[in-house]
Amino acid sequence: MKEEVVAQISDWLECLEGERKYQQELFKSLLNEQPIAKRVEDGFSWFPLNVVDSGFAMGGIPYAVLEFVSKKKREDHFQSGMPVRFFGAKDGNIENECRAVVHWKHKNQMKVFFQLRDLPDWLTEGGLGLDVLHDERTFQQMRSVMEGLISGKNSPQTNKILNVFYGSQLPELRRQRGEVYHNDALNTSQCQAIENCLRAEDVACIHGPPGTGKTTTLKYLIKELVNSGEQVLVAAPSNAAVDWITLLLQEIKINVVRVGHLSRIDPEIVDCSLEARVFSQDEAQQIKKVRIQAEDTRRQAERYKRNFGPEERKLRRELFREARELNRWASDIENRLVEKVLDDAEVICATLSGSDGSVLKGRKYKTCIIDEAAQALQGACWLAMVRAERVILAGDPYQLPPTVKNPDLLDSPMSKTLLDLAIAHFPDMLSLLDLQYRMNTSIMDFSNQWFYGSRLNAHNSVAEQLLESDTDLAEAVEFIDTAGCGFEEQQHEHTLSYFNKDEYLIMREHLDPLLHANFIHSPTVGILSPYAAQVRYIRDEMEEEGDLPFDLQVKTIDSFQGQEKDVIYLSLVRSNSSQKIGFLKDYRRMNVAMTRAKKKLVIIGDSATLATDSFYSALLDYIEKNGTYRSAWEFMG
Repeated sequence: MKEEVVAQISDWLECLEGERKYQQELFKSLLNEQPIAKRVEDGFSWFPLNVVDSGFAMGGIPYAVLEFVSKKKREDHFQSGMPVRFFGAKDGNIENECRAVVHWKHKNQMKVFFQLRDLPDWLTEGGLGLDVLHDERTFQQMRSVMEGLISGKNSPQTNKILNVFYGSQLPELRRQRGEVYHNDALNTSQCQAIENCLRAEDVACIHGPPGTGKTTTLKYLIKELVNSGEQVLVAAPSNAAVDWITLLLQEIKINVVRVGHLSRIDPEIVDCSLEARVFSQDEAQQIKKVRIQAEDTRRQAERYKRNFGPEERKLRRELFREARELNRWASDIENRLVEKVLDDAEVICATLSGSDGSVLKGRKYKTCIIDEAAQALQGACWLAMVRAERVILAGDPYQLPPTVKNPDLLDSPMSKTLLDLAIAHFPDMLSLLDLQYRMNTSIMDFSNQWFYGSRLNAHNSVAEQLLESDTDLAEAVEFIDTAGCGFEEQQHEHTLSYFNKDEYLIMREHLDPLLHANFIHSPTVGILSPYAAQVRYIRDEMEEEGDLPFDLQVKTIDSFQGQEKDVIYLSLVRSNSSQKIGFLKDYRRMNVAMTRAKKKLVIIGDSATLATDSFYSALLDYIEKNGTYRSAWEFMG
C-alpha cells in the first residue's frame, strides 16, 4: 500500500472522529440540557402527540402513526429513515422511552416503526413525544471500512481503485468495444458517457449538471450492463435517490430488488423490496405459520410463574426450547428465500450504508454504480465500492456537498468527496452531460459560466420557454434590490437562524400579480431561502392567507435539491451594514437554488450587503445585462 494512500485515508479517519464527537455532543446537549419546549421550537422534537393509528407491519414490526398537536407549521429535522426516541412525559419529565425509526412524515403526521417486539404498553397514556437521535451506526460502518482499506488485505482490484482516487494512477480503459453505444432516446453526451462507462476497467465518472438527465443516463447504462449478463449494485446516499432509480428500473422491466428497512422505502416501490419479494414466494406462507406457532409456544411458557415445581420448570424449559427451534427453522427458510431472491435479481438497489448490511454480506459485483456521489462522504461510498471490480460515480460537485456539521471541518478532507478527487486528479476523463432539459437559457447561463465553463447548452424545447399569461410576467430572470430600504436582517433568539420580514413583504407584492393572472396552464411555484427561520416565517404568513390558486411550496434550498418549479422566488435574507453574508458564501447552495427554476427566477436581496463578494457581484452584473434589475421601492406603494 502506497504511503500517500495510507496518509490520506488516515487524515480522513481523523476528521471522521472529530465529526462523530461533535454530533454526539450536539445531540447529547439537545436531549439532556434543553427542555422539551425548546427542542420543539428548534425542530428537534415533536410534542405533544396523538396516536392516530397503530398495529403491526410486514414482518410483525410494530408501528404507530402519530399526529403533532400543533396548528403552527414548523421546520424540523425529522426525515424518513431517521432513528428517533419515542417518549412518554409527565410534568416535563420523561418517564418512558424506546427507540424507533421514521417511516414517513407528511405535514403534522409521522409514522414510526418501533424497535420492539410489541407496541409500547404506555402508548395510550398520553404525554407522548419524539426526539431526533444521533445515529452512531453509520460512523462505525465508515470507520470499519476505511480502516480495512489501509490494513493491506484488499483485493488487487480494490487496490487499483484506491490508487486511482488517492494515488497517482489514472483510470484504465479497455480496448475499443465492437460497436459504439447509441440510443435514439439519448443525446450525444449521454451516449458517450455510457460508452465511457462500458469501456472503464476500474473507475468511471459521470458529471451531471442540473437538468441534464443524469438518472436517465444511469437507467440506460444499467440496462446495457444487465443485458450483458452482469448483476449490478446501485447505491446512493439517500433513500429518496435510491427509490427514484429503483422506480425507473422497475418501469423498464428490470428485475430490481430494493434492499433496506421497510420504514425507509417509498410505498410506490414497496413491491420491489426484498421483504415483498421474499414473502411473495410460496414457501413464505410456511414462515408465517411457523413464527405464529413459535409465538404461541413462547406465550405458553411465560404463563408459568416463579412459584412452580420441578415438572412445571421442566415443561417451561421444553416450551422455550421448542419456541427457539421453531424460530430457527423459520429463519432458515427465510434466509434461503432471501438468497434466492438476491441471486435472481438483475439489479440490487440500496443506500450506501444499506449496501453494507448483513443481508448483502459477502456478495461481490462486477459493477457498482453510485448515484448522487457528490453528496456522499468518502467512507460511505467505500461501503459499496469494496464489493465491486468496477466503480461508476455519478453526480455534480457544484451542487450541495455532503452534510458536515462540525464547523472546524468544513475545509478539511472530510468535506472532499471522491468526485472532488476525480476532478482534481483526472478531470479530462469525466463524462460531462452537456445538454439540459429544464431551464430557459437566461436562467441557465450564469451558473453555466461560473460553474461549468460555459459548456452547457439548453435543449430547444426549453431554451426560450417563458410564462404564458395575460400580464407582463414573462421576463425569465429578475433581481429585486432592497439596498437603502432599511430592511435589516433579524436573528431567531433560539435557533440563531436569520430571517427578514421585509423581504417577504416585497416578495409577496411581486407574487400577487402572478396569483391573479390568467394562465392556460397554472404554473408551479417554489419559494426558497437558505435560512430555515425565513422559511418558517414565510410559511406562517402565507398559511394565514388560506388556499392559493396553484401549487406553491416554501422550502429551504437544501431540502429542495433534485426538484424543480416553473417559477422560483429566492429570498437571500442577509442585509447588514458590516456586509456579512454567512453561509451564502457556499456558492454551490446558490447554484442549486437558481437552477430549480424552469421559466422564471426572481431573486430578492440587498446589493449593498452582497456586492463586495465576487460571486454576487458577478451575478448582479449578469442580471443587469441579461435580465431585469428592479428596486424594492417599486413595491412599497
